[in-house]
Amino acid sequence: MKKLDQLILETSLQNAVFYKGKANSKAVFGKVLSTYKADKKDFPKIEKLIEQTVAKVNKMDKMKQEEELKKMNPKLLVREEKKQEELPPLPDVKGKIITRFAPSPTGPLMLHHLLRAVFLNYMYAKKYKGNFILRIEDTDPANTKKKYYDWIKQDLKKLFVIWDKLVIESDDMSRYYTAAEKMIENRDIYSCRCSPDEFKYLKSMKTDCGCRDIGGRKTIEDWKKAVEGRIGEGEIVFRLKTSMQDPNPAMRDPILFRISKTKHPTKGRKYNVWPLYNFANAVEDHYNGITHVFRGKEHEHNTSIQNIIYNKLGLKAPTVLNFGMIYLPGEKIHTRDIRKRIDANELSGWDDPSLTTVRALLRRGFQPEAFKAAALQCGITKNDIRFSWEILESHNRKIIDPKAKRLMVIIDPIKISVTGLKVKKIEAQYHPEFPKKGKKIMPVNPREIYISGEDFKNLKNKIFRLKELGNVKLIGKRGKLREDKLDRKMPKIQWVSSPNVKVKIIKPDGVIDAIGENSMKKLRTGDLIQMERVGFGRVDSVGKTVNVFYTHK
Repeated sequence: MKKLDQLILETSLQNAVFYKGKANSKAVFGKVLSTYKADKKDFPKIEKLIEQTVAKVNKMDKMKQEEELKKMNPKLLVREEKKQEELPPLPDVKGKIITRFAPSPTGPLMLHHLLRAVFLNYMYAKKYKGNFILRIEDTDPANTKKKYYDWIKQDLKKLFVIWDKLVIESDDMSRYYTAAEKMIENRDIYSCRCSPDEFKYLKSMKTDCGCRDIGGRKTIEDWKKAVEGRIGEGEIVFRLKTSMQDPNPAMRDPILFRISKTKHPTKGRKYNVWPLYNFANAVEDHYNGITHVFRGKEHEHNTSIQNIIYNKLGLKAPTVLNFGMIYLPGEKIHTRDIRKRIDANELSGWDDPSLTTVRALLRRGFQPEAFKAAALQCGITKNDIRFSWEILESHNRKIIDPKAKRLMVIIDPIKISVTGLKVKKIEAQYHPEFPKKGKKIMPVNPREIYISGEDFKNLKNKIFRLKELGNVKLIGKRGKLREDKLDRKMPKIQWVSSPNVKVKIIKPDGVIDAIGENSMKKLRTGDLIQMERVGFGRVDSVGKTVNVFYTHK
């Protein structure tokens, strides 16, 4: 067992190194007691010793703290990685696991797709060394757009989600027709000529539609005419024969096929009869050997309809796991509404920073690993989850902090002059905790030092520290360099001198004009940066102005 004073010093130094040079007495006390056996009567004495040691350690600069800890126990410089949350085991695992993600090409991928449908299916396939299928559900010609086929694939590749097989549903129309004809022959599907309003009334009254008793021969004739294009759009639909007295209205003779004369983006006008979601899902899941389906609990009635289809076709249904709803913060915006706002020039595009599309979030600097970690945290519970931005931001912050260069950016700049400054430039680390990132040169013109309007307002007649430069007392717009020692409680603020660069910080709710240190001219598109006391960002372009998409605090 180590001596108590040595253990306290090591623990205090480690805590300080891991938490920006400031050890916390309570955290040190808890960790010390987890390894050092002591009687309760000795706790006050130990606590006092820890407070004294922490005070001593916190007076050291960061480099000195690291040097001392390296001398005492270099192993303590390495953080213990917390065990990553794991996916719970799947039920009914027999043989090879095959999962799928099945988006519709009506727009690019959104955050809600990632938190459950994308990563759960992908990670479970990898966990069991199985296959992950990307299936494009494009059997609704009216809402399907060709460009979104490619966008979906591009979004997944940027997230490092690589599929083992690509399936396009419209390529399998003959398969759907064969299955439908089998069910028609068995009188499990009937053709219905009721108007939507008529059928809605019958359904509400739990009354059978007269069409369902016309007979199988008539349905076969209607099917052939519809397939050949001899029946108009909206004149007829093909329904699954269940029970119009079912307690659940959604289960009362649902539509499986309808006629669409809209030109399909890849099949043109080759087909006139198109399967709806439940029929296409059931057939595709069977023929692709899907073993496990992850589905929101609001789709439980769809699972029931698909189970009937499986039963009528003599097929085995996959295992279905239902999860709860994820409620994202803010107002829910539908894809069709986003498209309207883009067309009206109210949004800059599908990667507008106000959107929760994958494109927008990646452009802002969110990392694929953060989405994966957030998905793991959400899991597959049936409880509804109110997802907060803090969850995603917390995971993302851990990932980008080591990558991001720390730079000074000033919002609402106020020019002050500082007497006593004799240096013309200073050299500083891009990231004090990661010296391999290199150093930057900051010009110093004592007549043109810019600080933020907020700092100027709050620090009048006070002593504060210009980071990396020195202590200053501000009177009016003039400051004087002072020889005061650095005080932990002293405000430490960012500053920029001239020459500097114009910066636009593009946030979800608007654009902020700022100025940044001259070294920002060397940034490249895609660089991750931390604007000190402002937040993290991703560089979107570098020219006369550096445009930065704001990520988060």
